[in-house]
Amino acid sequence: MRAIFKNVSLVAVTAAALAGCNTTTPMGGGNGGGPNPINEPSTVGSFAPTGKALNYPVRIATVADTVFVSDALANQVLMYQGGQVVSAIVGLDQPLGLAVAGDSLYVGNRGRGDVEVYSLGQRKYVRSLGGVGAFLMPTAIAVADDGTVFVVDAKVNVVKSFAPDGGAGATIGSAGKGDGQFNFPIGVAVDGKRIVVGDQGNNRVVIFDRSGKFVRSFGGEVTGGGSRDDYRGHFTSVAAVALNGNDIYVLDSAHAYVQVLDELGTSKAFLGTSGDCGSCIKLGLDITIDAKGNVLATDPESRRFVNLSTVVR
Repeated sequence: MRAIFKNVSLVAVTAAALAGCNTTTPMGGGNGGGPNPINEPSTVGSFAPTGKALNYPVRIATVADTVFVSDALANQVLMYQGGQVVSAIVGLDQPLGLAVAGDSLYVGNRGRGDVEVYSLGQRKYVRSLGGVGAFLMPTAIAVADDGTVFVVDAKVNVVKSFAPDGGAGATIGSAGKGDGQFNFPIGVAVDGKRIVVGDQGNNRVVIFDRSGKFVRSFGGEVTGGGSRDDYRGHFTSVAAVALNGNDIYVLDSAHAYVQVLDELGTSKAFLGTSGDCGSCIKLGLDITIDAKGNVLATDPESRRFVNLSTVVR
């Protein structure tokens, strides 16, 4: 029953739990003015000195010493340094996807059905990938070293790619259970040789090469007893994926831990545990690995993000 409850909670943040959120901001907010109304959406987020306290933190990303956290219910992205909020982007619309690369911050808004790009240095909106309505549910975003952007559209069961200049690229995947197919993909990570997708509905991780060709998948639903050894290499509710060298980190929200696996899917370690301690989470929805190798996770049930410093082998 606990696993079912966790899975329902994860879906709820992208569905019924957000049904009452419909906040928009007039064009032209933030430093530097608004976008061109002919080519760009009429509502975008704007930079603000501070934002509201975390209400339902969903996605997390880091660059240098700054941590970025999207709050799907408060319609904002908060920026933290040293544990303190230093800035925010407000006026978003159910921000479910988040990534940062260099000067650019990418936000996937479920409400507007777009992925908005913001310049952190200029503190302004830059462009929208694909335009308003290009996505039904942009749940996760990853940016490769060459600037290619990958966006998971969970309801369409695909990963869409975009060139560094915003031009549309290949679409990866389709709905189903076969090789290279998805059933509610929820997370994506990328490096120089692979695209790794968390396939929640199929309880697995799916790997493609950088051209979008299917390589392998691993995982499957947990069928054993109750010890962590029974869960090695299997998942109940994949919420996010991350890469650290050749290793793949998979956040399983049903069990409130991260499983570390090698590139073939062999389990190596577990990070984190369920509870109220300083390094515990109740319902993890996303992870990121900072420059120091710390694994940070969002925990919406506790309205915070957590450093998962405890490693259980």
